[in-house]
Amino acid sequence: MLYLYLGYIFAQSYAVTEKLITASISPLAIFFSIVVFIIWSIFPVAGYLLGKAFKARDNLNNKALLASGFALGFVENILFYFNILPYGWESAGTFIVFGLSFGLAFVYLAKPLQLVRQ
Repeated sequence: MLYLYLGYIFAQSYAVTEKLITASISPLAIFFSIVVFIIWSIFPVAGYLLGKAFKARDNLNNKALLASGFALGFVENILFYFNILPYGWESAGTFIVFGLSFGLAFVYLAKPLQLVRQ
């Protein structure tokens, strides 16, 4: 789950960094915003943990989880960028990514996924 979380954080960090740079707030408020961002980012990928609690048999390696986390974060950004979800519906985006990460826990491939040939 750590690699899924790191991929999601990586995809979301651009939007958060942009907001923090353009806002004129104190350094303590910036620190608090970063802490809240890190904590709040746990919820969308917690669906994967819930899927594992339901005994999901996945065989995705760390690279695939990192890429999946990045894709999930990118999907959430796309939902708002193309106005599929209006601003103010951030919770809906969170629940959509939660559901996708829950479904990701049940992805089982006949062969383990290899992103790079060896």
